[in-house]
Amino acid sequence: APRTAQAIVRECIALGVEEEDRKRIWMEDADSFVARGCHECARAIYAHALQIFPTKKSVWIRAAQHEKNHGTSDSLDTLLRKAVSYCPHAQVLWLMGAKEKWMAGDVAAARTILTEAFRANPDSEQVWLAAVKLESENDEPERARLLLSKARERAGTERVWLKSIVLERNLGCLDAALGLLTPALRAHPRAWKLHLVKAQIESRMGAHDAARETLAKGLKLCVECVPMWLEAARLEEKQGQVSKARSLLEVGRLKITHAP
Repeated sequence: APRTAQAIVRECIALGVEEEDRKRIWMEDADSFVARGCHECARAIYAHALQIFPTKKSVWIRAAQHEKNHGTSDSLDTLLRKAVSYCPHAQVLWLMGAKEKWMAGDVAAARTILTEAFRANPDSEQVWLAAVKLESENDEPERARLLLSKARERAGTERVWLKSIVLERNLGCLDAALGLLTPALRAHPRAWKLHLVKAQIESRMGAHDAARETLAKGLKLCVECVPMWLEAARLEEKQGQVSKARSLLEVGRLKITHAP
């Protein structure tokens, strides 16, 4: 019976195990039980390990994976809520909880979890972008915009700026996207993806000279960026400047000796 097995595990788990080896050996034991289909025994090991190591993110993650694979949605939710109370800065645990709610169709609950995650991790790029993805993929562009605006203030990383720009581009707001690119490049002048997307937007708007200038500036700062050399050549080819495109590719080969 599961309870009998759990009781035996609790009584025997620490026998003959050196203190410094406990976490490693217990995790190995849990894996062994899972491999043999003894999921209740593995659950008992995780429960005991978490009593001894309540702030170990890695143990919580393994316990959560076990519940995801062999437990119920309620048992996983209970475990993850307990996990973030002990490890509030473990972003992966918050994100696991939010994703499970989202996948179950409970967008409101996922949103609530991410809101709680913000309080514990206000400068986390991962949490901000997860929240943006949730809103974007649930047809809430205004919510996504608002989140990205706050994210740029709190965690103005290259990825946050890029997601902001791509959102506006995908919504067809090209002028807004270009407006964001000016401060984005000021903050991250060597971020080649920002130069690239700026040139692509300018080209899409018919401003080919501006796109050419953007790529030239970007290549001065990121001379070994293969995608930008290719984009510069592609731009010239589209304008019928085949010889210029070929010349750019030759220069790129000389600048980037390790490129294929």
